[in-house]
Amino acid sequence: MTATYDYDLVVIGAGSGGLAAARQAAKLGKRVAIAEKADIGGTCVNRGCIPTKLMIYAAEFSKQQKIAGSYGWVNPEGLFDWPDFKQSMDDYIGSLRQTQTENLEGIEILRGEATFVDAHTLKIDKKTITTEFVLIAVGSRPLMPDIPGIEHALTSRDIFQLETLPESFLIVGGGYIGVEFSQVLSSFGCRVTLVDSNPNVLNTFDKDIQERVKQILVNDRVRVVDGARLKEIEEGTGTLIATLDNGWSLKAQKIFCALGRKANIDTLNLDAVGVTRKENKIVVDAQGQTQESNIFAVGDCTDRMLLTPVAKAEAAVAVKAMFSDKKPQVDYFWIPSAVFMHPEVATVGLNEDDARQQHDSIETHCSEFTPLKYAMTSESPDAFIKLILQQKSQKIIGIHLIAPRAVDIVQSLVPALEKGLTKDELDSTIGIHPSVGEEVFAL
Repeated sequence: MTATYDYDLVVIGAGSGGLAAARQAAKLGKRVAIAEKADIGGTCVNRGCIPTKLMIYAAEFSKQQKIAGSYGWVNPEGLFDWPDFKQSMDDYIGSLRQTQTENLEGIEILRGEATFVDAHTLKIDKKTITTEFVLIAVGSRPLMPDIPGIEHALTSRDIFQLETLPESFLIVGGGYIGVEFSQVLSSFGCRVTLVDSNPNVLNTFDKDIQERVKQILVNDRVRVVDGARLKEIEEGTGTLIATLDNGWSLKAQKIFCALGRKANIDTLNLDAVGVTRKENKIVVDAQGQTQESNIFAVGDCTDRMLLTPVAKAEAAVAVKAMFSDKKPQVDYFWIPSAVFMHPEVATVGLNEDDARQQHDSIETHCSEFTPLKYAMTSESPDAFIKLILQQKSQKIIGIHLIAPRAVDIVQSLVPALEKGLTKDELDSTIGIHPSVGEEVFAL
């Protein structure tokens, strides 16, 4: 006898992955509910990708002002109004959240914190429901170090709540979040110091990219302190004092930690269903399935990549695995990533160190150039391209680019890279002149 449940699928978490899964299952005619205790849209919409990118757009106007004079524009230097910008940003995020809620037609929203009773039973606040399948898409939150005075530090979500901008920031962590916010806040007129425990920022990126990004930050008045960890935070007179493990003491009005993410799985009662975790993240197979056959997980709460498009792709795979005989998989190798600074950084495939470890012989091809837009200015940010080839086949196994519009250029190459694009094929492509993209074909 087939068991009868209240729902075919309950999704825990209304972020990017959870919403994608719920919509896809609803299109299949399934009875779907989403359990969410906070805002619809999750981290990406409310305190991640979207508001961060809006801040980056705002910072770009500072860059444009610097080069406008070289193009005949005679304007006084503009002043940035954070409260005005914040109001516009909050209004837009609110409208986007409302739109996403309205697009959940046919999907029930269960408000509250979900916990497992057993594999097919969830308690959401005081209500108990049953479901055939469960998809865990609870995302992650900023990871904070366990050090004295850490309660004085901000996280990325706190930045968006500031009513006024302080004169100075100390940013701890040189990953993409720390790098992006360092440049943005410096563009807004704040004095910024970036502290990173690694020898260079963007630790997992290609070393040529790391070195150039560090120089870009320095050129943008960001003080970069390498090879140091935050040890303690103390309150001073109108300021905070950060003690580093190298013995240095640094002062700033605000300290912002960007030290990675922690999965939001603490309150799910996963022990009740025996879901395996590794380093506080849910372990899943290629379809997002846990060892409990009806429980799946996607996105930041798993041991995979922490990227919004990846969570959506994983959601599509998981729903197909639940409700069909298909067993698709996400190909993680050719997933591009980016740092939305100025100029943009985009990368896909292997960096040089990993390529040398995984292949017997490789070739690298690098080029620096000045984009035409900056040819008449004193700014002249040099753009950089690096191709990594498997020597024997001449297939491209890595592309790394720093340039205006680098993100669009790199992601447009991914379909060809997946099919084994070679250097000769790239060279034979005729680009559009004058453009940044043509430089990739002329390397």
